[in-house]
Amino acid sequence: MIGRDFCRILESNIFFQKTIKYGVICKVKQNALTIVDLIVGIVIVAVITGLIFPSLQATRESARRTACVNQLKRLGVALKQYHDVHNVLPSHKFGPGSNDRISAFTMLLAHVGYESVYNEIAEAKWQVPWRKEKVDSKGKPVLDTNEKQIPGPYCTMIPEFLCPTDPAGFERVPFMLGYNNYVFSHGDWITGQNEKFSRGVFVPGVWYSLDNIVDGISNTLAMSERCAAPQRDPQIYSPEIRNVKNIGIQEVPERISNKGGVRLDMMKEPISEDITKQNLKLCWETVKGDYFIGDENIARINRSWAGGRWADGQHFFTITNTIMPPNGASCATRTNDQSPLLAPPTSYHLTGVNVLMLDGQVRFISNNIDYGGDYTGKTCVKEGQSPFGIWGALGSIADTKPVNAEIK
Repeated sequence: MIGRDFCRILESNIFFQKTIKYGVICKVKQNALTIVDLIVGIVIVAVITGLIFPSLQATRESARRTACVNQLKRLGVALKQYHDVHNVLPSHKFGPGSNDRISAFTMLLAHVGYESVYNEIAEAKWQVPWRKEKVDSKGKPVLDTNEKQIPGPYCTMIPEFLCPTDPAGFERVPFMLGYNNYVFSHGDWITGQNEKFSRGVFVPGVWYSLDNIVDGISNTLAMSERCAAPQRDPQIYSPEIRNVKNIGIQEVPERISNKGGVRLDMMKEPISEDITKQNLKLCWETVKGDYFIGDENIARINRSWAGGRWADGQHFFTITNTIMPPNGASCATRTNDQSPLLAPPTSYHLTGVNVLMLDGQVRFISNNIDYGGDYTGKTCVKEGQSPFGIWGALGSIADTKPVNAEIK
């Protein structure tokens, strides 16, 4: 107000009107910002930012999801090429010379541009898939010019096996085994330690032809996403499970995401090796939203296995099943990587997961897909229709229930 009154006085004075000083003073005073102007400007910027940022995030998520879809499509092409050459799909978890734990990923290496990695594995006589150093055909470590060991083929990061949405897949430390964000379907079945059975298309020690798919290749799930466990976070056990005095036990945080975690030791009664008698409801109740809940559950989470070895056919690393819904709870009956496992697809996409069907098509499956409702009293079945709704039927190769029109 003072500045404006001052300029009005000068305007009434003919002498000052003719001076440069008046023009400069009044121009400065009249163009100066008030506090109100400043606040209005800040509010406008805040509103614009609020409108633009969600749009940018949605665009970024759309781009990541598209990249993920393209990765799955490439894997679909690789599976088709393998089938065209061999008239069968690769088995998941087989030998020779490797504890029968080689994954189907190794059979796809040549079809995604990594034939040299496949040759290294074959030349080393199919070493166990957790061997980190490079070895020769006799199992002897291969050394560099400085007489140092060098990483082996299982440490190779294969971009086609990684989803750009999952940050864990891009961590790199020396001699770290290669990650995978995609996994093979065992259908609506909980895979046990050495069991050569599943309701899905990928079975330990079994090579299926597409002619074996009773439900049709467009109705049957081949692969899906699954978040990798970040290797920086050590596995979390309670001291009671490990029977040690707080040695190597990480302080348990308040919340642990179920994205890359697996709740261990779910069987409170004597362990049943009958896969059809696992307590599905107990697993279902361990998670709320994206997090494990309850002190007992949080104290028994493993965060170092999921997606941690693309070459390992053991179910903890490279399989999924269609029992729990997408982004649901992951649980194991015991505390080792051979335990029977519930492992639904998981992703960092907002409302569901991408899956690859056997016909090569990629679909986005909502977290809300029909999974059969309440798990009370439900068990897996070896034959007939899935008790786990449309989701279970998608995983099975012989459910005989049409599902295309009912996927949401």
